[in-house]
Amino acid sequence: MTRTGMHMVRKGFSFEGPANGVHALKSWITPEDDLFLVTHMGFLNIDPDHWHLDVDGLVGNPTRLRLSDLQAMPQREYMSFHECAGSPLAPTVAKRRIGNVVWKGVPLSLVLERAKISTEASYVWTSGLEWGEYADIEEAYQKDLPIGKARAEEVLLALEINGQPLTAARGGPVRLVVPGWYGTNSVKWVGSITAANRRASGVYTTRFYNDPAPSGGKPVWSVAPESVIVSPSPNDLLLADVPTKIWGWAWGDVKISTVEVSVDGGGSWQRATVGPRNDRSWQLFELPWTPVSGQHVLLCRCTNEVGEGQPPSAARNAVHSVQIQASI
Repeated sequence: MTRTGMHMVRKGFSFEGPANGVHALKSWITPEDDLFLVTHMGFLNIDPDHWHLDVDGLVGNPTRLRLSDLQAMPQREYMSFHECAGSPLAPTVAKRRIGNVVWKGVPLSLVLERAKISTEASYVWTSGLEWGEYADIEEAYQKDLPIGKARAEEVLLALEINGQPLTAARGGPVRLVVPGWYGTNSVKWVGSITAANRRASGVYTTRFYNDPAPSGGKPVWSVAPESVIVSPSPNDLLLADVPTKIWGWAWGDVKISTVEVSVDGGGSWQRATVGPRNDRSWQLFELPWTPVSGQHVLLCRCTNEVGEGQPPSAARNAVHSVQIQASI
């Protein structure tokens, strides 16, 4: 799909983020400069004056919306962690591309109501405007949402991040945001929305971003419980017998109830204090600690309110570990 007023910078699958990884994520709201950027096919620049969104399929009122139309509609802010699911070619490798931001935009439900979505629709397909090749396949980037999730009040056609208009690199002028679900579902440079009675048939729903399951494949949708240690980092100079604090962030689609920390490589665990959650923000955890001299392997693991936890390894939400040195 091509339109006037668009320019594609082809890069293939690429990642940009803070050089110090999760240890740079020291603030409650992640500055945009510290938030990861991932693209499958490249970055797209769109002239806002030429952008439009087509809503079609199982709707009674096929609709075309310009940017000014969305700007005139009711908007809401929503704070949420934002996490990349990692490479679909290596789904069990933990990448820990994460941040916590405030989105602002039009609830998708309002757009579906304006288009008079049919009761026969069970899925909403969202297509991005980028094009190019990924993993030897050239196909538009298209994802889908079950109708219940698409109607959730927090799912937005976002216009802003952290109080600023979305840049082209962030998927602007308009992108889909699905709080609580992995970033692959939050389609950037959104150009069309289609109501349907079945799942989308493209490779980004049928081949990529599906985890093995007894049913044959489980869509990579809801974010599993995860936690990371922000401080101390491997570069910190810790003094033996001097009190310090181990702290970090925990998050997931379902609220985190407990976080445990190990200071001996998993031999024993201590419960940390866990802070509150705002909308679907990450949650702060802290544990006082006085290290002895020598090397230490710090681990953290969390459990959500329905009892789901983190696996020790071989998963995108595997337990996080940090090696540190305490000196006399």
